[in-house]
Amino acid sequence: MTNLVKEPTRTPGQSSRDLIFQKALQLFTERGYDGTSIDDIRQATGFKSKASFYTHFKSKEELSNALLTKILEDEAHITTKAFQTAPAEPLAQFLSVGRAFIRWGLTNPKEYAFCFLRTQQEMLIRGSYSDEAEQSNDAIKYLIGRMRVKYPVRKITNEALTSMLVGLISKAVIDQASFGKLSVEDKIEQIVEMCLGILFSEKVKY
Repeated sequence: MTNLVKEPTRTPGQSSRDLIFQKALQLFTERGYDGTSIDDIRQATGFKSKASFYTHFKSKEELSNALLTKILEDEAHITTKAFQTAPAEPLAQFLSVGRAFIRWGLTNPKEYAFCFLRTQQEMLIRGSYSDEAEQSNDAIKYLIGRMRVKYPVRKITNEALTSMLVGLISKAVIDQASFGKLSVEDKIEQIVEMCLGILFSEKVKY
C-alpha cells in the first residue's frame, strides 16, 4: 500500500503560511518562545516533511520575525484608520488611536503579548526596536508633541511618556482578567482614563 503524506490541516481559504503563523503563536503562548522549537511548530502544522516546511521558513527566528511583522502591520492598519477618521485635533486623534490600539490588544491578547515580549527582547539584545515597533512608538510621540501646545502635558520627555503609556496598556492587556467581568468597552475607557492621568498634570475634559 502506498504511504500517503498527511497534508497540513487548514481551514477553508487558509494558506500554509497563515497556518504556520497560527500554530506558532499558539505554541509561543503556551510554551514560551525559548520553550518552542521549529520542529514543534512543524509537527503542530501537520507537515510530515521537514523540506516542505522549510520552503516557508528556515529557522525559528525567521518565522518569529515574520510573525511579529505581520501582527504589527495588522495593528498599524487599525490605528492608522483610527487616526485618519478622527477630527483633526491632537487630543481627539490621540483618543481615537488609543482606543483602537487598546481594543485591538484586548481582543487579540495572544498577538499583543507576543509582540510586547518579542520587542522587549529585541531591545535587550540589539538595543533597538524593530522598524514596525519603532513606527508605532513614533506615532504616539508625535501626538504627545502636538498636544503640548494646547494641553497640560507633563514636563517629561515624549519618549518617557510613551514608554509609560505603552507599559500601562501592556500590563492592562496581558492581565485583563484583573478587570473582572467588565465589558471590553468599559475596560477601554478605564485604561484611557489611566493613560490620561499619566499624560496630563491636571484633569482635561474630553
